Amino acid sequence: MKLFLLISMIFLSIFAKEITPYKYITASDAVSDFVKVNDTLIIGTEEGIIDIYDLKKDKMVDKIILEKQINIFNNEMGILIISVDYLDSKLVFLTRRLNTWGDLYIYENKKLTKLIDNSQHITLQKVAFVNKDLVIISTMGNELMLFSIKDKKFIYKKQLNLASFSDFTLSEDKKYIFTSDETPLIYKIEILSGKIVKEYKKANKRDIFSIDYKNNLLLSGGKDKRIILYKSPTNFKYIKADFFVYTVALNSDATLAAFDKNEENDISIIDTKTLEELYLLKGHNQTTIKIDFYKQNELISADEDNKLMFWKLD
Repeated sequence: MKLFLLISMIFLSIFAKEITPYKYITASDAVSDFVKVNDTLIIGTEEGIIDIYDLKKDKMVDKIILEKQINIFNNEMGILIISVDYLDSKLVFLTRRLNTWGDLYIYENKKLTKLIDNSQHITLQKVAFVNKDLVIISTMGNELMLFSIKDKKFIYKKQLNLASFSDFTLSEDKKYIFTSDETPLIYKIEILSGKIVKEYKKANKRDIFSIDYKNNLLLSGGKDKRIILYKSPTNFKYIKADFFVYTVALNSDATLAAFDKNEENDISIIDTKTLEELYLLKGHNQTTIKIDFYKQNELISADEDNKLMFWKLD
């Protein structure tokens, strides 16, 4: 089986087309997260700065700068922006401070409001809008929480297991969330109720680092180097990368899958039906932290540096 996979990977990679970025955007500091909605690009950084970039105007139009924190050497340093999301001109984001606790902010009409404070001792990790009034949050300790922006309170908190949280992704209709952790298990959960409706645990063998879901296809990657494509918990196929898979992404109709392929930080684009490698994206010099298909054949990616790279597949 291993020999078959190796031969298949070599064969499917022969005709991959190498591509370099056609455009770069430089952030204020090392990128920690980003999200693109229409022509707005939100970039979170490791030094407490959020850049708001208008892609149509091709310029930075706004910036949020948080106050510095003081480390044990009495030096000022930025607060990590750990996660960002954007909906209907509203921006939500999470921070992580030196004590690992974090804050939840909302930014709207140039006004910054804190919704969850560091003093509440929550290890905030990832946030996403469910709708204009609700956000879903995961903690480092793998607690899933639904939070009301309007009422500034939690609707529920659900401890999934004792493993460390790694990633989540929402279904297109935002009725379900798929969440993964440092185990070979992925949960499908009904967002409004918090009810677990499915478990995916047949194909991954070790810690999962990244997942995506589009058009009824679930994609995962992690420590076992497997790129898994699940049609259902028992119907799946996979190929193997050359190194740990830290980030994965699907285009909108799930015909293409992207993942960081090797220690050279190349991004592989495969056909999800044939598993053929179609493109190899070369340009990153550090570990890729996120890939986003913002069009069927166009992507944005970021690594641990301060640049975002734009790619076209032709």
